[in-house]
Amino acid sequence: MKKTNILCGILALTILFAGCSAGAAKTDANDTTASEAVSESTETEASTTAAETTKEAEPFKFNPHIHTALISEVFKEEWWDSFYNMCDAMREGKDTFECVDEDCYKFCTNDVIIGAYFPAACTLVVGDGFKDGVGRLKYKMDKDKFLERQKAFEKEIERMLNEAIRTDYSEFEKVMGLYAYMCKYFKYDFAPLDGQGIDDFSDYACLTKKNGICCEFAGAFTYLLLQAGVDATPFEGDGDSGYHGWTYVVVGGKGYHCDATWGAHGEDPDADLLLMYFMLTEKERLDNGFEKEKTRPDIVWPFVDEVKSTYPADDTTFAVFHDYIWFVSMDTERNVIIYKDVDGRTSELSYGDL
Repeated sequence: MKKTNILCGILALTILFAGCSAGAAKTDANDTTASEAVSESTETEASTTAAETTKEAEPFKFNPHIHTALISEVFKEEWWDSFYNMCDAMREGKDTFECVDEDCYKFCTNDVIIGAYFPAACTLVVGDGFKDGVGRLKYKMDKDKFLERQKAFEKEIERMLNEAIRTDYSEFEKVMGLYAYMCKYFKYDFAPLDGQGIDDFSDYACLTKKNGICCEFAGAFTYLLLQAGVDATPFEGDGDSGYHGWTYVVVGGKGYHCDATWGAHGEDPDADLLLMYFMLTEKERLDNGFEKEKTRPDIVWPFVDEVKSTYPADDTTFAVFHDYIWFVSMDTERNVIIYKDVDGRTSELSYGDL
């Protein structure tokens, strides 16, 4: 069954709390929430950062042209150029954009696509018709206020990226840095579901207010990764743990499942970061209480009922993290993660050239 508006799912999403909060409950029961960010950000980790390069990296700049190749089976690659035309038009407050055909226009102006890849405009800038290769846009808020909203959003995305990671980080280092950042500063909270607007429940709301439920965490983490140049897409699953959302990431050409909701620090932002739900294999994710036939990319559900592509995640490089291990720091010179076990003993894991 096709769904064309992201807000249509809000009522259904009120049943998600059990699945979203299940991991948090497990974490709290073992006093296992959260962490410091990467080693470069704290004085207490000076011994690790001593080896870090002192050369300043170029800062991140907001990229209005992002998408994932992981769902190209559903969305034609050539459609993205038209979508980028639309994003550029919105950033300038224009009312029209060049578009290849009407099917592409429907894709570009779908709330789900805008919400995932140009979040500040979701439901506030909508399609207003297509003719002769031109798509029309309608602004449902004052245009100048929308442009201010978009600029503020872009500035906040840049701030988070530059605070959490560096542009010269490897793919894995970007994933590790952003995961630690989200788990530290974003809070699981289903209260905004009481609202009815996009500022209450959406990827945009999660990214700007730093709270939300599982599917918002998944979308927000995905968005930051794509801005950082790491391919990722929101994922969903169902089973014994209930409905839940997380993020599928690709690092070094290999897929992994990362659950920022279950890894979140909760009420204590200074707690240590549990790595149990970071860089999971498919088997490990399913062992958390999900059924294989009920896991799939979340972003495609309004468009198709089934996805033929597979999303493998079978690399066990990070298996040691998934048995009550806590993050200590990341040494990007030696390409190692320093971690500790339940007895407080520290060890290292090399992530090589990932």
